[in-house]
Amino acid sequence: MNQVTELRSRGIQESDVFAAADALLAEGKRPTIERVRQHIGRGSPNTVSPMLEKWFASLGDRLVGAPGVAGSKPAGNDPDGMPLGVRNVAKLLWETARREAEEVQRSKLESTRMELQAREQALVEAQGALAQREDAFKQARVSLDTALASSQQARETLERQLKDHAIEAHRVRSGLEDEIRRLAALLSQATETQEQMRREHAEVIAAKEQDLRRTEERHAGQEKRMLEDVDRARQAAKQFETGLAREQQRRIQSEEAAAQTLEAGRRTLRQTQQAAQQIERELRDRLADRASLLAGSQSQASALQQRLDDLERQLNEEKTSHEDTRGLLAEALAAVRSTDKPPRKAAFRRGKT
Repeated sequence: MNQVTELRSRGIQESDVFAAADALLAEGKRPTIERVRQHIGRGSPNTVSPMLEKWFASLGDRLVGAPGVAGSKPAGNDPDGMPLGVRNVAKLLWETARREAEEVQRSKLESTRMELQAREQALVEAQGALAQREDAFKQARVSLDTALASSQQARETLERQLKDHAIEAHRVRSGLEDEIRRLAALLSQATETQEQMRREHAEVIAAKEQDLRRTEERHAGQEKRMLEDVDRARQAAKQFETGLAREQQRRIQSEEAAAQTLEAGRRTLRQTQQAAQQIERELRDRLADRASLLAGSQSQASALQQRLDDLERQLNEEKTSHEDTRGLLAEALAAVRSTDKPPRKAAFRRGKT
C-alpha cells in the first residue's frame, strides 16, 4: 500500500513507459497511449504521449543487435545492405500491424455480417408486417364497405320510419282534434240538456204549487159550505133532527175526506220537491262527471301534443290513451243515453194530471 502511494506520489517515469511498450511489443501488440496507460495502471495521455514517441524514436537503436528480441539476429547487414536489426523491427511492426488489421477487419466483418443479418431479419419482419397491414387494410376496407352499406340501409329505413311516424302523428293529431270538437259539442249539448231539464223542473214545481193552491182553495170553499150547512142544520134542528144527524155524519165524512185530500196533496208536494231536488243533484253530478271527462280528455290531448316529437317511443302509449279516452266517452254517451229522463218526464206528467 505504501509502495503504491509512493509510486503515485512520484508520478510516471520514462522507464515505466519504455518497459510497458516493450512488454506490449513482445506480446505482439502495437503500443498505443491507451494500452500503455492500461498496462501501467496510471498516467495521463499528455504525460504518456511524448514518452511513447521517444520510445519509437529509440526503438531502432535499441533493437539493432539486441539479444532476447524475437526474430533478432547478430548485428550486421542483409544482402541488400539494410541493417538486420532494422529489418527485424520492421518485420515485427509489420506483423503486429497486420494482426491488428486482421483483427479489426474480422471485427468489422463480424459486425457487418451481424448488421446485415439484423437488417435482413428486420426486412423480413417489415415485409411480414406490411403483408399483415395489407390484409388488415383489405379486411378493414371490406368491413368499411359493409358498414357503409348497412349505414345507408339503416338511414333509409330510419327515414321511412320517420316519415311513417310523421304521417301517423298527423293522423293521431287530426283524430284528437276531431275528438276534442266532438267532446265540446257533447258538453254544449249536455249544458243545453241541463238547462232544459232545469226549466222543466221549474215548470213542474210551478204546476205542483198551482195544484196545491187550487186544492187549498177547494178546501176553503168546502169548509165555507160546510159552515153554511151547519148553520142551516142548526136552524132546522128541531124540525129535521133525523136530517141533522145525517148532515152531521156527512159533514164529518166530508171533513175527513178533505183532511185526507189536504194531507195527500201535501205529501205529493213534498215528494215532488224531493224528486226535483234529487233530479237536480243527479244533473249536477252528471255535469261534473262530464266536465271531469272533458278536462281529462283535454289534458290527454295536451300531453299527446307535447310528445309528438318522440312518436317512435310513445306512439303505443298515445294509441292506448286514445283508445281509453274513446272508451270513457263511449261509456259517458251510453250513460247519457241510458238516463231515466223519459220516465221522470212521464212522472212529471202524471204529477200534473
